[in-house]
Amino acid sequence: MFSTSLLTRLAIGFGVIATAACAGTNRRTESEALPESFYTVTAELALARHEPRVAAVQYAAAAERDHSLLPRAVEVAAETLQPSLGLATAERWIKLDPDSLVAQRAAGNAALELYKIEQSAAHYRFVIAHSPDGVEAEFGTLEKELRNEDDPYGVRQLADHLAGDFPTSAAALRLQGFAALRADDPAAAVRSFEAALARPSEPGEMAKPGEMAKPGDPAKPGDPAKPADAARPGDAAQPAETTIAAAAVAAAEARRDLNDALLRARVLSGEVEGALAEAAAQVAHEDTPENQFAYSLLLWAAKRDAQVRERLKVLLAKPDFAPDALRVLALLEFQAGNDDAAGVRFAELLATGRYVEDGFYYLGLIAERHADFERALRWYSRVQSGDNTVPALLRAAAILHAHGAESTSDELLDRLLEDEPSRAPEIIAGQAQIYVQAGDPGRAITLLDGAMTQYPDSVELRYARATSYEQQGRVDVALRELTAIAEARPGDPAALNALGYTLADHSRHLSRARALVERAYAAAPKSAAIRDSLGWVLYRQGNVEAALPFLSGAYADEPGGDIGAHLGEVLWQLGRQSDAERIWSEASRIDSDDRLLKATRRRLHAEKPAGG
Repeated sequence: MFSTSLLTRLAIGFGVIATAACAGTNRRTESEALPESFYTVTAELALARHEPRVAAVQYAAAAERDHSLLPRAVEVAAETLQPSLGLATAERWIKLDPDSLVAQRAAGNAALELYKIEQSAAHYRFVIAHSPDGVEAEFGTLEKELRNEDDPYGVRQLADHLAGDFPTSAAALRLQGFAALRADDPAAAVRSFEAALARPSEPGEMAKPGEMAKPGDPAKPGDPAKPADAARPGDAAQPAETTIAAAAVAAAEARRDLNDALLRARVLSGEVEGALAEAAAQVAHEDTPENQFAYSLLLWAAKRDAQVRERLKVLLAKPDFAPDALRVLALLEFQAGNDDAAGVRFAELLATGRYVEDGFYYLGLIAERHADFERALRWYSRVQSGDNTVPALLRAAAILHAHGAESTSDELLDRLLEDEPSRAPEIIAGQAQIYVQAGDPGRAITLLDGAMTQYPDSVELRYARATSYEQQGRVDVALRELTAIAEARPGDPAALNALGYTLADHSRHLSRARALVERAYAAAPKSAAIRDSLGWVLYRQGNVEAALPFLSGAYADEPGGDIGAHLGEVLWQLGRQSDAERIWSEASRIDSDDRLLKATRRRLHAEKPAGG
């Protein structure tokens, strides 16, 4: 038996070699095998020391010896962002217990993280078909899980596979619709939502456990009734009328949510007037604050900003809706570059006590836009929770680094890594970008190389490394990295776009670049980043007129630095200098520190104007 103090000392040295130990532990003979407690204790010590790879490798090794540790090994692999290890361990568990829904779900999630879509779909298919809650309820559970996934394109491909496997399930169509909407394909979302709404909905009915939906099966998205919950010994009987009524209410609410999503998808896919007319008719029929707010959000999606302001100001007088109305109004003004109006609205939002983290973060962004860095740091330091915590502290670290406080910046990021281990790749990629912006891409690459030993499956770190290579002038190395990502993630619009754009930006293999970006565009036609890339590759090919609509559409959806720089350059080359200047000025208000925007403006001002 090893003492804790000895294990602590061993863990220090073991951290250097444990990455290779996943296979290496098998090199020992049975007589030399270390006790399983060695692996579990060193794994827990590694977790405490923020050594994620070591922890996951050690638990995987322990689970090889003691199968009762398989659930914990899978859990640790997920917690430490090690999907390759998680998938291998989950599949080992499945071999021992093929009916384990927990193991199947873990394998499905890990495969999704690795962009192994067909493998992920196979595991989730098993879970859905064998869930004791039934097909429809299990799809509802999966929808909630996938909302937190960072890769909308992988989720969309998974949802498409599952919708094909369960073709009559309304919940599968609902999942497919929301996945398509997140993945920048609103036209596909419209088709899925319409098909889901066309399915009949009967309160209290759902697909039976273990069955795929068959033609004629009823569908009830969001139906909370579960066959597994039906009358067990000792359960208090619920009146049938109460159960049916509750199910009917839930089904009606789910259909309303689905209809709202359909209207939004119609607006985003270009069917603006018809969708707005339906929403206006709903408000006229039932003029409730809920319907007014939903209509306002639809108007916002349609870029009817004046109408949004008018309608939301009415809701400010209603206490239950005032915080939500203020938040939308503040975001609307911020996105339009109206910083004074946005600042007033965010201050009012803080006074309500709701969405305070949003208020702190955006007030920090406004201060930073105006180069009031001291004020920006104060606001960012107050963001203590929620999705904006990491972006806020990354921006604070960038400010500190740019103003001579490099050690303080690094200390801040070290603490952030300790507090937010589940977002470590994002934080490390952000830190690398800080070094790149400071003119030190070599330091960024060193940081990222080290991080890749801890998170070898992280595509975010690989993208960051490609960017750093590019900034270092090693374009060929950057392209090799991006090519490897695209090959590992076949059909991923983000990977296709990154590679195609980088080729185009360096005028390399423009025909190939265009083919790559066009594939990305076909999969995600409303992505502003992809439309920007397509416009840019067309411009690089000399198709200046053809580039304009793609860049204009991208800028309309996401006005900002890089897209504004590209759009302005195309307008300039078309002889529309005043329009180019207007776009650059607008983009500068939104992205005041964008380097590409500044460089483009300087370069074109130094050249003779096109047509001049």
